[in-house]
Amino acid sequence: MNSIELDQHLRSEDPIETQQRLHGGNINDVKITASHSGIPEMPKTTFFKRGNIFVNKHHRYSYMPAHTHSFIELNYMYSGHSTQYINDEKITLHEHEIILMDKDIVQKIDYVGKNDILINILIRDDSILTSILTNLSQSKNLATQFMINAAQVNAVHNNFVVFDIRKNEMALSLINDLIIKGLGNDPYRNRSMNLLLSLILTELANAIEVTAQAAADNHNDLSHILTYIDRHFTTLSLQQLGKHFGYNANYLGNKLKAETGLTFKELIAKKRLAEAEELLLETNYSINEISERIGYQSPPSLFKLFDKSLGLTPIQYKQNKLKY
Repeated sequence: MNSIELDQHLRSEDPIETQQRLHGGNINDVKITASHSGIPEMPKTTFFKRGNIFVNKHHRYSYMPAHTHSFIELNYMYSGHSTQYINDEKITLHEHEIILMDKDIVQKIDYVGKNDILINILIRDDSILTSILTNLSQSKNLATQFMINAAQVNAVHNNFVVFDIRKNEMALSLINDLIIKGLGNDPYRNRSMNLLLSLILTELANAIEVTAQAAADNHNDLSHILTYIDRHFTTLSLQQLGKHFGYNANYLGNKLKAETGLTFKELIAKKRLAEAEELLLETNYSINEISERIGYQSPPSLFKLFDKSLGLTPIQYKQNKLKY
């Protein structure tokens, strides 16, 4: 199956869709059981008979009542849009957006029409969401870190994450390949699907970086400030930052502390440490060069930063990382 054949397949009606279109209502083709909360639970055993990833097209011309499940679910809006409720929070998913949901959430989906093609990708291993959130929280981007840690921007929540991949051609291609493999009968499909999923998760990490930047570009005040710090951390002072955004320096310092939990100096140090760690591991720059690149006038400041933050010298940090 190629991408053209996939599109034709997804847009064609299956028997359940035909019945729902002609007669209305929701036809439940999965035997669900009651959970401890009283919300119907999707049975794990139904979906993972062929492997640890299950791909399915959500049936159109109806709604999906509230339900829960004990596995990770990734919903991809292939075409159109859908309105979903995640733990009673309303989310509108647009074309080429993805929701990655943790297990045990309560989800329901409003009526979806002819052009609203939603792909369900179910993942048995519940460590995947934890893994991606851990990787994202280690991002060098201060706005991204804030989004992950504080969950105060619409893209990130305690138990689900929304990703926009509309401009990410690699992610779009990978997820199409995953759907094709999931719907096919290739004897090596499970191995291929796991590799594809790993690549998709890497691209989703890039997507959340873009979301953080978009929040700043849309003048979300704190995200805009954090992104400015990201770009100018080597020479920036609190006074300069306050002048740029029209704030009194003391007020801005208190605002940053209240909303991020860190002082301006701590944010600068955190950014410098992240940059220094990457330069140590990914380049052959000397300690002097790294110090200069992160805004220090001499190496002792870099050594002091590593000792205070990690209890190591920069060289010890690099040696420890290269062991693994």
